[in-house]
Amino acid sequence: MVVLDEKNKIAAFAAAHELHVALGYFDGLHLGHQTLLDYVLQAAGEKGGQAGVLLIEPHPLKILRGNGGIRNLNTLEDKIRLIQAYGDIHVFILPFDREFAGLSPEAFVRDYLAGLLQIRTAACGFNYSFGKGGAGKSETLCRLGEIYGFSCGILPKITYKGKTVSSTEIRRFIEKGHMKEACSLLGHSHIYTGKVIGGNKLGTRLGFPTANLELNQELTWPAYGVYGGFVQEEDGSIHRAVINAGIRPTVKQEDKKPSFEANLINFSGDLYEKTLRVALTDRLRPEKTFADLDGLRRQIAIDEKNAVEALNSWEAALEKKHKTIETIFSYNKDFYHHLPVPR
Repeated sequence: MVVLDEKNKIAAFAAAHELHVALGYFDGLHLGHQTLLDYVLQAAGEKGGQAGVLLIEPHPLKILRGNGGIRNLNTLEDKIRLIQAYGDIHVFILPFDREFAGLSPEAFVRDYLAGLLQIRTAACGFNYSFGKGGAGKSETLCRLGEIYGFSCGILPKITYKGKTVSSTEIRRFIEKGHMKEACSLLGHSHIYTGKVIGGNKLGTRLGFPTANLELNQELTWPAYGVYGGFVQEEDGSIHRAVINAGIRPTVKQEDKKPSFEANLINFSGDLYEKTLRVALTDRLRPEKTFADLDGLRRQIAIDEKNAVEALNSWEAALEKKHKTIETIFSYNKDFYHHLPVPR
């Protein structure tokens, strides 16, 4: 499987392969996105050729509205891993800039889908839009496909327990701290990746040492608060954890920049400068200010007890499905079997 972001290399690959390509931004790679991947994988299997995804990066709103336009669910690197974990799917990346934003719908289809990629099949969601000002719709794509010689599949709206599956809805759930609901729409766990950096060592002084993770500030952050979750080290080992995401209101600090700190339960070792992956499972409580550090210490002990109970529930649910906790972090097809979400 290839990942190509240079036009000449994309053109050379396309000239040698018949491509069936899914279109969209694929932020989160949720249940709806997965139906698009299924469609192009099936097309490749039935018609011959290769399945692919065309990504336009960065998100158009980041260019048109600046960094305040949108907060992604994944970094580009994680998005690519998710896509290629799903199946034998090539990834083609085109840069979005103001010149690209000015393309008419037909110019995009003519120059990029039919021209650069020479696609045989295009697949998109029911609400897909493209071209200047989003003037092109999914029906436009199919009409242009008839002109330029490729077939087109429009996938219907996907719902889960009455909720429309969309990246926007998933961001809302995460921003409210509703991680179970977010995972239900994703069809998999939501992972944060960060390197452990130095902190103020307050957790160590309180008897609960924490790993302070440096996260991409442009990603969707969870609602501030304390969470139960699982943490995976670089060597693959997995630990239960209590995670604080927020500004730590009890701690006096000049810079109230949000922090993401994980206390690995029953763990001893040095995690400094290591990269950790964190799956939040349950929001245990919102952040709150304590009168003194003794009050904070007592609450952290309670948080750990509550986290253990919540994580027991997750592990029991996975066991019922004959799955292990490694499923949460695995970048393979098993990652997409709907995780049993405890209620």
